[in-house]
Amino acid sequence: MKHKKRWLSAALLGAVMCSLLTGCGGGNDETAQAETAGEDGLTHLSLQLSWLPQGEFMGYYVAQSKGYYEDEGLEVEILPGSSDVSPAEQVENGVVQLGNGFYTDILSYREADYDLINVAQWYQDSPLYLVSKKSAGINSPADLKGKRIGSWFGGQQYEIYALLGKYGIDRDNDVEWVQQDFTMDAFYNDQLDAASAMSYNEYHLVLDNGYSADDLNVINMNDEGVNMYEDCLFVDREWAEANSDTLTAFIRATVKGWRDACADPEEAGQICWDAGQSVSLQHQIDMCTEAAKAVCPEDIGPDKIGWIDPEEAQKTIDLGCEYTLLNEKVDYTESVDTSYWEAAVAE
Repeated sequence: MKHKKRWLSAALLGAVMCSLLTGCGGGNDETAQAETAGEDGLTHLSLQLSWLPQGEFMGYYVAQSKGYYEDEGLEVEILPGSSDVSPAEQVENGVVQLGNGFYTDILSYREADYDLINVAQWYQDSPLYLVSKKSAGINSPADLKGKRIGSWFGGQQYEIYALLGKYGIDRDNDVEWVQQDFTMDAFYNDQLDAASAMSYNEYHLVLDNGYSADDLNVINMNDEGVNMYEDCLFVDREWAEANSDTLTAFIRATVKGWRDACADPEEAGQICWDAGQSVSLQHQIDMCTEAAKAVCPEDIGPDKIGWIDPEEAQKTIDLGCEYTLLNEKVDYTESVDTSYWEAAVAE
């Protein structure tokens, strides 16, 4: 699951107080300085994930397991996330050098003057579904009017807002919102009509719970054209400029990890299971199988894993501006830098 919360107001206050008391805020000298190798000759990096170890992040775990980081002279610590940990705050405050999060999260933090940049877009398609039981009568998005819709919120509601807007449904008056927790219990217990579900995780939990695909209706954000960019690799711009070779090496190793994971989801599932023992081994394999479809869809291919599509990046911004994620429509080039990925895949 990826359940991230953007506590911007509290986070910004914390960052200001931290800066005043200890000088640990973004843009400090330590963050900007180039990384140096330790006694073992390896450059040490920390990566903050947005959730617990699982198939969603398989590229990193496969790269680590197969020694791709070490081959590049890197020692990488992969830090699991939680609902209380913001990868953006971790990167901004110099606690870690690398973060994994939604591109939409990065955009919102940039509006709060965090100079974070997307340097590799792992998920090309959105894995977000709205899942309903056939008995709910939601045969198309137009049928969502008058229904109870579950969302985790915390930044994951904007694609649903865009979906409702496409069909002329007033999100404030025409639907009832249900705060969805980290389980699918509200769906099982008919406390909502349409539940948010990631294609690689919650949807499979529903299937594992005894439902068949024939029992369900699924709304796919990609099919509806309201998909927004999700998981990406992001960094502080100043740190990236001071550590370009290190960042390029990290991306090169991670792309190898994603390629291997997409080519062999069963192996990737075992590696992710070994890293976190989350749910079950079979569920991790299923997660990796589905994640591969979003990371390496047929129209993209393995050579473009991590590519940032200008049209999709700008669409994310445009939809975000139209549906309350962002206050101002900006050019996507302000929030991405493809040069490190281009250098990584060219070698």
